[in-house]
Amino acid sequence: MQVVWATEQGSPQRRNEDFVATAPGAAVVLDGRGFPLGTEMGCEHGIAWYSRSLGTRLLARILDGLGDAPRAGAPVGPPEGAHRPGNRPLVARLAGAIADVAAAHRATCDLAHPYTPSATVMAVRVRGDVLDYLVLADSTLLLDGPRGVETVIGGRGFAAGDPSVAEQAITGTVPLADLRGVMLLTDGASRLADMFHHTDWAGLTRIVREEGPEALIARTRKVEATDPQAVRWPRTKPSDDATVALMGFSGGM
Repeated sequence: MQVVWATEQGSPQRRNEDFVATAPGAAVVLDGRGFPLGTEMGCEHGIAWYSRSLGTRLLARILDGLGDAPRAGAPVGPPEGAHRPGNRPLVARLAGAIADVAAAHRATCDLAHPYTPSATVMAVRVRGDVLDYLVLADSTLLLDGPRGVETVIGGRGFAAGDPSVAEQAITGTVPLADLRGVMLLTDGASRLADMFHHTDWAGLTRIVREEGPEALIARTRKVEATDPQAVRWPRTKPSDDATVALMGFSGGM
């Protein structure tokens, strides 16, 4: 198993509000939900702090469970539908991490503010001979296997101050034997495929697998630079924070 990643801020005017962290058998990627500069958020810490705080706590909670064996009879396969809440262990770990961060700044910040810092969340962990994954909100996870690339995009809700939002995450469990790799992309790093349509998901995966995460971000920046006013491809940020993490298995990288 090997993990490689890259992250780059989208603008020199603001800090990188993405966060990535990895450890043997686990990875987390968060994308802070950005607002226009100067937006009052009711929080003295900011979005980059929130992404970093939630990401580090989530990774720690995932690592606490790395020794968990797959439950006998637990479903293994497609996302979401086959999974009962009791078979979604990463949901509980995300809920706990959200609660931890809320407790860390509730005394100084208004967590009920409509613009309180929030983030999308992706997490993966190897558990025995399977991979568990979780995706919350509009980031993209790619499962690269012998039969092609499967796309998992999170649904509703952003991680903020309410731990119950973790129940809205898309989750799944996949046998490692069915994977060459798994890729986690914030929406600033998925633009070549889902916004600019310069390639498809398989092509995007191939770029990262063969050339590395930095190459994908560099290609994205080149395309963004051809449309600096966001006219051809309307978007709120001409260049967004971009983060890519790839976990490869069985020599697939």
